[in-house]
Amino acid sequence: MKRIIFFGLLTIFTTKLIVAQDPHFSQIQYNPLYLNPAFAGVTEYGKANRLAGNYRDQWRTLPVPYSTTTASYDRLLKKFQKGWLIGGGVSFLYDKAGDGNLSIFNPNVSMNFGKYFNKEKQLLTLGITAGITIKSLDELGLQFDNQYNGSTFDPNLPSGEDFSNNNVSYPNFTLGLNFRTKIKEKAVLDIGAATSNLHQPNQNFLYYTSSKLPARHAAYAKAKVNIKDNWNIQPGVFFQNQRKANQVLINAIAEVRFNEKKNFGLGFGAGYRAIGNDAAIAYLSFLYKTLRVGAAYDFNVSGLRKASKAQGAFELALTYEFGEVKTKQCPKCPSYVPANVETIVRVKYEDADNNLVDTIINRIVPADSVPRQYIDSIELILKPIALKAPAPSVTVVKTTEKIMSMLPIELYFDNDMPKQNSNVNYGELYNSYTARKATFESKSVDGAENVGAFFSQIDKNFQSVSSVVQALSGLVDSGYVITLEFRGYTSPLASESYNKKLSERRISSIIAYFDSKLGEQFKILSKTALAIPFGETLSPKEISDSGKDRAKSEFGVAASKQRKVEIVGIRIEKP
Repeated sequence: MKRIIFFGLLTIFTTKLIVAQDPHFSQIQYNPLYLNPAFAGVTEYGKANRLAGNYRDQWRTLPVPYSTTTASYDRLLKKFQKGWLIGGGVSFLYDKAGDGNLSIFNPNVSMNFGKYFNKEKQLLTLGITAGITIKSLDELGLQFDNQYNGSTFDPNLPSGEDFSNNNVSYPNFTLGLNFRTKIKEKAVLDIGAATSNLHQPNQNFLYYTSSKLPARHAAYAKAKVNIKDNWNIQPGVFFQNQRKANQVLINAIAEVRFNEKKNFGLGFGAGYRAIGNDAAIAYLSFLYKTLRVGAAYDFNVSGLRKASKAQGAFELALTYEFGEVKTKQCPKCPSYVPANVETIVRVKYEDADNNLVDTIINRIVPADSVPRQYIDSIELILKPIALKAPAPSVTVVKTTEKIMSMLPIELYFDNDMPKQNSNVNYGELYNSYTARKATFESKSVDGAENVGAFFSQIDKNFQSVSSVVQALSGLVDSGYVITLEFRGYTSPLASESYNKKLSERRISSIIAYFDSKLGEQFKILSKTALAIPFGETLSPKEISDSGKDRAKSEFGVAASKQRKVEIVGIRIEKP
């Protein structure tokens, strides 16, 4: 009899707890939109899309077990040139508990707005979630005192209760703020807070009565710290308050990646739900590239452990990121147009005495004059130039549509190539670089498949250059003079001054390649090719510059894509 009374009281207590508090998760750091809508589109691995899901099953040894399921999809909708971003996502929560099958279904839409600062080392985001919550109750599963006949419970007896409504729905809103900062390129720290149910909607099943859902406030600090090449640790502190109920979750998870490709890995750790001495938590996860499948188990250590037999909750979590962030490239909308570019221009014109003047001038091209447009050497040179002499008199042939359709052409280079005092042309560098494909596949953090796709792009771009050379050779043979415009980039592995000189050497190797193919007419202008060596100045800040992390900084695809020279303009003229 005492046992029945105990479980009856426990049922009432548990039901009140469920109604009074929103669901909570032990792997909350892997449930981004539920933790804070300010994470919508802000992913862990920098991918454009993310799927996440959690399933929690709790207190199976008690008469009132309950389960909670969440799932979400979010993506980076747009990233602007000045550091602004917009993210969005959708999610749902389904919770079911108790003999009355009290269920909650909550679909949501989230939007997030953010701004990068300090060369993208800091990010501040503000997110909002809006949705609708639908609650339902099955009164037939409940037991009431009128159904107790004096010795046993008789479900055939009338309950004496009159439920006016078995369903209730109300809107829900969550507002969140998150600040992310990088610490010496080895750690990422997130500090944030979110508030839900600020309007305190009525959640009562009975008409003409009111039961306000209290606001839920959450705050957290979590980090991901890289240790060596293949280890990271993820400590976190998560606080939640809802009226008089407080909860603090403290945990730390370590992850390790195996083999040189670092595709596979394991995570493990421990946590503790502190207030009320509630539960100790064990974590285990499986990693494959950007996929994480995690499991957690809560061991109940509170006063409830006698009834629960120290068994608390089992939880599964899944996160998966995919898709590259797209950025618009030349010729329509380059993102790298710097302010006040100094371009070398060759000008031919006849002076007042009909003498032919052939001169070289430096011209400053303000970035504001060509916003989000393709900087083409033909267009820039043909604009009026303030000279005392008459306007330039140059016969210009517009670049063929076939050539323009291939621009810009990105030509990639092996790390730190070509060396100083080297006279090698790009054709030789291309052959030696592609011969190292197997080495990059085995040592890159990105795996053989991604490296293979990148080397296929290297081959495709070199074939484009060969097609351009073939198209230009006929024009050169007919007496036309060719001028090329280059832009050179490097990865940030070496110093900025060294990388600028390296960019110049790379541009020179391509000029030498064209020189060898096009002959004397190109040699006339080889020294005045429009070369802008940016070095590492415009290299994305997330590219690794650690010499100890060669899998990323030397053999990684992201870093390899920065070791390039772009052919962005071709001018054809006939003297």
